Order: sequence, then C-alpha cells, then structure tokens
Amino acid sequence: MKFLLTTMAVLACTGFLLAQESAAPNTETTIMGSVISIDAVTNTIIVKEKKGEDTISVESGAKIVRGKKNITLGDMKTGSKATVIYTTIDGMKMASKIIEKISVSTKKKKTAAK
Repeated sequence: MKFLLTTMAVLACTGFLLAQESAAPNTETTIMGSVISIDAVTNTIIVKEKKGEDTISVESGAKIVRGKKNITLGDMKTGSKATVIYTTIDGMKMASKIIEKISVSTKKKKTAAK
C-alpha cells in the first residue's frame, strides 16, 4: 500500500512537471552561428551553430538588420554570421529578429571607398 501511494505521488509530480514544461513553449531563444542556407521563397534559413544545424522559419514581419541597416531575407548572405531570436510554436521555430554581422571585408570596402 505504501509503495502504491509513493508511486502515485511520483507519477503525479512527473505529470505536473511535464505540464509545466509544455505550458511555456513560447519563450524566446537566441542562437548565434553561420548562415548556411537562405530561402526567401519559403522564408526559411538554416544556421549552423556548435550543436548542429537549425532550420528556422522567418515571420513575415520579422526585423532583419545588418549593422544599423534594415534588410530583407533576400539581402542576407550565405556564410555570414548571424544572431537569430526565435520562438518555438507547435514545434516550429519562428524567427522574430535576425541580426546579420557585418563582415570585416565589407567594413574594409566601405573604408576604402571613403
């Protein structure tokens, strides 16, 4: 009887913890990595980070910037470094903001043009 009550208490606590975990899937996550693929037609990017590759859908109103300049998904460059802020909704990663890093070669070109 004691074993049964203990088992039921453990299962109840486990169920509560799982419910808490699934109740907060809409928290923002930030990743940093290299952009290895950009698809402006399907609004997705693939970012390679330390843990592996992440495929992320980009919201239609997502803010995408390079330095201080607003850009579009089509303006992004494969191979660039980026920070992506996304929310997981129903198992799908949806980016609300992407910050593409300005590469050193781009900075040198701007300086040389002056």
